[in-house]
Amino acid sequence: MNLLARQDLVSRSRLVLHDWRLRPNTGRFWKDVIFLFIVVFIQTTVGPTLLGKFGFIDLMTPWIVITAIRQRPLQVILLTSLAAFLLETRLAVPAGLYLCAYWILCNILIQIRPALSWRYRTPWFVCYTGSALWILLFESFVLHFLQPGLLTETSYVIHMLIRVLVAAGFGMYLSREWMNIDAEEPVPQ
Repeated sequence: MNLLARQDLVSRSRLVLHDWRLRPNTGRFWKDVIFLFIVVFIQTTVGPTLLGKFGFIDLMTPWIVITAIRQRPLQVILLTSLAAFLLETRLAVPAGLYLCAYWILCNILIQIRPALSWRYRTPWFVCYTGSALWILLFESFVLHFLQPGLLTETSYVIHMLIRVLVAAGFGMYLSREWMNIDAEEPVPQ
């Protein structure tokens, strides 16, 4: 194999790897569904296995925030409903917990997305942090009725703060390509 053929093979493999990197809003609905399954698997299986007691980290909320900001409403509804159903089947939560919480979250984001400039870090960070806090409060409200003393435990509060920080950090990492001044505005018109 000559040098030119090797360089061509390397450049093609880089393009394939770039096209198949794990991210929301790939431009293809079927690929978004595959990546959604992978993120749910990482959140519900890999995270708790590796991290033990503090293993439930929230990767799905930033994923849904980007989906709600970047995609058309029908795709947002389909992907968010699928994500909620996947989480509810993998976790021992009351029926409809994530479906209701994500539905409210997506409706709010769809309504406010044209009013904000998504080229700056502040709207992204506020959306990730606010969304993670919303899901956390929604879960805590339900858990308060199932386990009344849980909300006052220090380890639970620390775990929830870690979840919010991980969700905001993961979201900021995922959305870095849209936070340039010269970037295309990510909201579909």
